[in-house]
Amino acid sequence: MSRVLAVIYVLGVVGLAVAAILIWRLRCENFGCIGVGVAWFTWVVVFFPVLATGAVLRSRPSLGKMLLFVTRLALGSQTALGVALLAVWVSTNTA
Repeated sequence: MSRVLAVIYVLGVVGLAVAAILIWRLRCENFGCIGVGVAWFTWVVVFFPVLATGAVLRSRPSLGKMLLFVTRLALGSQTALGVALLAVWVSTNTA
């Protein structure tokens, strides 16, 4: 069960990265950036449960060496992506 969850987690991280790129490329519509804001809000709501899953899986010895390495790499990548996007958000919203 842990192995299946680890594979789903890694796919979730890839999905979050792809979604971040697609949302980043969205343009604001005529009445403001509500749609883009909703998309980012949804991304954040999904980000934290996926991050929690990775945090739980990172120390499971039952995953095997290779899957454990990939899971830890995905967790590091997800954390870096979240920190980078948070830094961009803070830098663009502080005046």
